[in-house]
Amino acid sequence: MSNTPYVGLARKYRPQRFEDVVGQEAVAVTLKNAVASDQVGHAYLFFGPRGVGKTTSARLLAKSLNCKTGPTPMPCGKCHPCQEIAAGGSIDVLELDAASNTQVDKIREMIIETVSLAPSRDRYKIFIIDEVHMLSTSSFNALLKTLEEPPSHVVFVLATTELQKIPATIVSRCQRFRFRPVSKEATAAYLQKIAKAEKVKAEAPALTMIAKASGGALRDAMSLFDQACAFLDGTVTAEGVGELMGTLPLELQRGLVESVLAKDAGTLSSWIAKAAEEGFDPTQLLRDLRERFQELHLFKLGIEIELEDAWKELAQPHTAETFSFLLGRVNKTLEQMRGTDSPQIAFELGVYGMIEAAYDLRALVTRLEALERRLAGGAELPPPASVAPHAADPDAVRRPAPGPEPRSSGAGLPVAEGVWPAALERLEGEKPALVAGLGSVRLFPSGDGPWHLVFGQAFNRDRAKAHQALIEKVLTEVSGKKIVLSFEVDESAAPAKGAPSGRAGDADWSGDSEGDGPDGDSGVKKVLGVFGGRARPVKKKPGS
Repeated sequence: MSNTPYVGLARKYRPQRFEDVVGQEAVAVTLKNAVASDQVGHAYLFFGPRGVGKTTSARLLAKSLNCKTGPTPMPCGKCHPCQEIAAGGSIDVLELDAASNTQVDKIREMIIETVSLAPSRDRYKIFIIDEVHMLSTSSFNALLKTLEEPPSHVVFVLATTELQKIPATIVSRCQRFRFRPVSKEATAAYLQKIAKAEKVKAEAPALTMIAKASGGALRDAMSLFDQACAFLDGTVTAEGVGELMGTLPLELQRGLVESVLAKDAGTLSSWIAKAAEEGFDPTQLLRDLRERFQELHLFKLGIEIELEDAWKELAQPHTAETFSFLLGRVNKTLEQMRGTDSPQIAFELGVYGMIEAAYDLRALVTRLEALERRLAGGAELPPPASVAPHAADPDAVRRPAPGPEPRSSGAGLPVAEGVWPAALERLEGEKPALVAGLGSVRLFPSGDGPWHLVFGQAFNRDRAKAHQALIEKVLTEVSGKKIVLSFEVDESAAPAKGAPSGRAGDADWSGDSEGDGPDGDSGVKKVLGVFGGRARPVKKKPGS
């Protein structure tokens, strides 16, 4: 066994030249050109996700400025300054961790009181402050003046993963460089290069899996690859990487997705039980499902992605809306699992809940649009059975209350079936008191002239006429044509005593005799004239 301590791949293959930085070509070229043209700024702000090269680029900038052959965009890497900077031990390049030094006193001691001192040996005194967003407000204020007007021999490089937490006064005094997540393709290619250098056999699908799992952080990908090499003893396979990361086997993933799309609870339960037997974590299971649903969603949107033919065939009968809905359900379930003391229950409710509504949303929207067109055209409403029986929310399809029976006016005009009930439904949301007096009203259309509203009582007609503009507006919207109304009274059209009013929800008191009721009372008549309906006597219970 060698006595040399093992160095992780992320440290061993840390870029030593700007050309070696992966996925940040724009940053590397800009910094090289600035050094070559002697246009180096006094303060830089590197921001972006973790593990993408911010601190590495800061060190490369320090090497370029302090190399014995420099300033040069191509540091030699052999002189003492270059080697010390690469090892993190240069006396003139101070690397500070803001997460560990948030206090004003620490900042004053490390920076403010030493910034005016000349470099001990090298050309520049360089301060690299990592995770700078962790500094307190007081520390930022203490640093502000120094950062604005530093001595000519000082360069600040601030690195952060959370730009929004840095005061605007600090940001405005720095040259900003955005570091982006490294693409899966670039990450996989870099891992293949390292595998070749390390003489490790690595399958391309395995490296792709590692690249996806890293989420754009190259350092995370290097650490995962390092772990896979140790776990798999020099031969990195896709199956081995999946086992290492706890990823569901493709067979399990496909079985779960097929069961959800088929709304087959029994089969889905079997696959979940199998995953539990294999020891797969429910959270990881949901993440794997989310990745599959995302790929299928993008495929149905027409976006070119790498997807096996078997998955394309599985997605073919379904719409993009279905997979969008399922993605939302997975995310919601993951959130609920984090905030509950019973994650297993939340997991099962979320997974089985996908079955309840994994349907074609577009078909439901089409049915609703067709129903709306039929109402606008005055057609008769379809029977309840024609509404999609598998709608997750029964209230998603609302039907207007049934209107009065069709009859003919003196002129022989037919009733506009469907239009008047739909208009009443809309009016009820705006003027419920007005609709109470329109329950027994009849609507008679006309070819070119005004449409006739026939009332059974003059009082109801006069009250409704005050809202003529609103009623005409609603009828115009429902029927799809400009409607002008004529208000008329026909006492024979008023409902007879004991007869139902024709509006859904009105009670039928036909069993009450006229003599027993209070209709003859003058006060009751006035109330009925305003609100409509009938009065029913209520007998007292014995002993009350």
